[in-house]
Amino acid sequence: MGKIDYFLRELGHSEVHLGTGLLRNAVEIYSPGMSMTKELYPALARAAGTNPARVERNMRHSIARAMERAPQETKYRFFGNSINPDTGAPTVGEYVATMARLIHEVESAE
Repeated sequence: MGKIDYFLRELGHSEVHLGTGLLRNAVEIYSPGMSMTKELYPALARAAGTNPARVERNMRHSIARAMERAPQETKYRFFGNSINPDTGAPTVGEYVATMARLIHEVESAE
């Protein structure tokens, strides 16, 4: 199991949701400064044979379900104050950027 999968499972993601696979791919290809709507979502949509709106919706759904399951301390350990108090979850952009940064930090430390 890769580092991305480990973090996704720790945060309560389920492989049942299409968004979980899309999030995995998003974290792999994301680079700082990348536009979510103009670069990341279209690239993921092309690879999945769908459209960018569906990509974003599926990732948002997966994040929302995971945030419902994840323990509060785990959510704040990963995302801190970037969790929206109204939705209980970070935005898709914050989620992907944070996960990509964490994966990079772990790989740099090894």
